[in-house]
Amino acid sequence: MGPKPVLSVIGLGKLGLPMLATCAEKGYDVIGADSNPQTVALLNKGVPPSEEPLLHEYLRRNKTRISATTSVAAAVSESDISFVIVPTPSDETGAFTNRLVLDAIEQVGAGLRSKAEYHLVVLSSTVMPGSGRSEIVPALESASGKICGDEFGYCYSPQFVALGTVKRICLIQIFV
Repeated sequence: MGPKPVLSVIGLGKLGLPMLATCAEKGYDVIGADSNPQTVALLNKGVPPSEEPLLHEYLRRNKTRISATTSVAAAVSESDISFVIVPTPSDETGAFTNRLVLDAIEQVGAGLRSKAEYHLVVLSSTVMPGSGRSEIVPALESASGKICGDEFGYCYSPQFVALGTVKRICLIQIFV
């Protein structure tokens, strides 16, 4: 068996940050990417930017396995598998929107553009049925200049959790 893949987690909010910490706890090197420079700075110091059970302990114990950046493209280019777990808020009319997901996906595609190696993109944000085929994969292909299935992979694995249970659920789901 070869070395473990390097993971990137795009979006370090209430779901992404525990996912990053749990993956590091499982022995993976993990690169976190977030648009908030304060979140990135705190994480690079080993300080949790939010509270979740065991988060501080996992970050402290796995500090050498974790790094963070504001550049999604850099995180993707330095990893083998990327988990995209950004918010999916409602728009001003109350309708579901993929705006933040598509913004992140375009940045992931920019990182894929420069990679020669196959890369797996796992969308963990909750999106409407059919969004992968109609919006997400076309956006990845357009931004990367690559073909899904040939030069990169795409998987949809949404996270459904309640606040305070994120770490426990991540432990169960991630690479057990």
